[in-house]
Amino acid sequence: MKRETVSRLIGIGDIHGCYELLLDLVERSVMFDPDEDRLVFLGDYLDRGANSKEVVDYVSGLKKHYPGQIVLLKGNHEDLALRAMLCIGDEEACTHARMLWYLNGGEATVNSFRGIEKARQTLIPFIGSLELYHETEEHIFVHAGIPYGKSPETASSDEILWDRSYSYNGRKTLIVGHSPKSKIERLKNIISLDTGAYMTGKLSGYDVLNKKAYQTAAA
Repeated sequence: MKRETVSRLIGIGDIHGCYELLLDLVERSVMFDPDEDRLVFLGDYLDRGANSKEVVDYVSGLKKHYPGQIVLLKGNHEDLALRAMLCIGDEEACTHARMLWYLNGGEATVNSFRGIEKARQTLIPFIGSLELYHETEEHIFVHAGIPYGKSPETASSDEILWDRSYSYNGRKTLIVGHSPKSKIERLKNIISLDTGAYMTGKLSGYDVLNKKAYQTAAA
């Protein structure tokens, strides 16, 4: 568990290849200050939007330059991509994994990298470096959720990446993405940040220490 010493602790919802929205949110809306802030990206950098490569390059650059101030979590779309790219052996199972990824926006990701081999070269190590959760004294950040009665330590990776139950009942506030909503919502002790960037043109962040929302919208 990390003890936070920052002035702002900002979760950022699902990006899905929307690079211009990401740039606008981090640099013009949030105005990220590495001396004062920590950014926790909730995953789903890939798929659906047209610029997954640019998104991955950008967040990877932030992590490289400010390793202590940037947290990159894994999303279910990174999970889909990795399973598709690493699948070997059972031809039918591998075909299914690749089709599942492509049907959920993977084709746009491969196109942004200009081919599957270039995508593999970048995405396999990138996805392998992502964390499942980020926990502080008062908050837990995950991509999707934690089911009732479970914690980050006892929930399975599939539950953390795919859960939509909003049944979490822990003491700490849970910050999630994954399930698109029209605006940032607080449900019991859960704050949901996915505002469907690729569909709505709105990408959102939320500072849990100061209870302040940030949002940028496509022109």
